[in-house]
This record gives sequence, C-alpha cells and structure tokens, in this order.
Amino acid sequence: MSNSLGLLIVFGVIGLLVLVAIYRFMIQRRQLSAGRELGCFQPVCRDGKLVFDQQLNISEGRRWCRLMLRLTAQTVYQINQTPRYFFKRVALVIGTPYLLTISDSLGQELYREENTLARFVAWLGGRGGETSTMVSERGQATLKGQVAFLEFLPSRAGVYRIVLEIQAKIEDQAPGSSSHWEVLEAELAASEGVEPLSRTVKYPHRRVEL
Repeated sequence: MSNSLGLLIVFGVIGLLVLVAIYRFMIQRRQLSAGRELGCFQPVCRDGKLVFDQQLNISEGRRWCRLMLRLTAQTVYQINQTPRYFFKRVALVIGTPYLLTISDSLGQELYREENTLARFVAWLGGRGGETSTMVSERGQATLKGQVAFLEFLPSRAGVYRIVLEIQAKIEDQAPGSSSHWEVLEAELAASEGVEPLSRTVKYPHRRVEL
C-alpha cells in the first residue's frame, strides 16, 4: 500500500512539472507572437564585426518594444591532457563581445549595453561532438536559435536608431589548449506593442525604460 502511494506521489509530481512546463511554453509563445513587426535586418561586415545600424519608426510611446536576435555560431576547442598541462590555464571562449546603443532622432544616446553573447548560449540549440584520446581532447559544436535580446519602453513615438556591433570571431590560446567562438550568421528583428516576457522564467535579456 505504501509503495503504491509513493508511486502515485512521484507520478503526481512529474505530471505537475509537465503541466507547469507546458503552461510556461504557452505563455512564452503567446508573448513572442504579440506586437507589430517593425522589420528584420541583416548585418554588414565591418572590421571583423557584424554591424546592424537601423532606424526604427516607433508609432506610439510608452509601449514595449522587443529586439530578437537570431544566431548561428560555431565553437571549436582543443585541450592537451598530458600531465605537464594539468595545472595550466585552459583556453575556453564562450560568446563574443557586443555593443548595443539606442539613440533618439537628435542623436542623443538613450541606452548603452556592452556585454558578451555568453549569457544567451544556454538558449541556443545545437549539435556537435568531440574526439578524445589519452593525451588530447578536441571538440566542436554548431549553435543555432533565436533569443530575446532586449525589451525597451520608448518615452514617446518617433524615430530611434539602433546600432548593434557583434565581434564576429574571438580566439584564445594558452599552453596546451586553444579555442575560438565565431558568429556565422545573424539577424535582428524588432517589434513594437509587445507583451513583456514573463518573469516566471529567468530570461537573460534586459528590460529598460528609455
């Protein structure tokens, strides 16, 4: 009897977790589909960077807007596992640096963000593999997906300039190891009148008022 009750409790908890996951998924899908799309933009390559430089015509102030970033990236690493390198620093690169600025029609900078794409990596799907021997390990992976990059609340309607510069490739080397992380493709989409993403899920993007 106690075993049966224990199984019922376990399956009940599993069922509850599944329902919560489905509920969160439905909320996220509804929130991401809300709003009016302002455009999808492709970057230009400039001095080793992928650069988006776009003007957005916001039709109404005090309504949330969202930037979505679609990425395809590749990471490669190699580690020498012989004893002489056991206590050496391991070269490991995750994500490349970026700079995001938002300015008004007069050129006044309203928002500035410098960070790396590392905090979005967990939200990207991918595939890859590794090869290991007694003395070395080598791996690579291709990551692909779309992430909410920023949600912002403009104070008024008007034209806003969005500039996003992403370092296309970054490398690191150390005695006995090396790695690099490269953005192969990127696309930036903007929408207005969106519903902010639920705070029940810890999304890595920021939400700011301009």
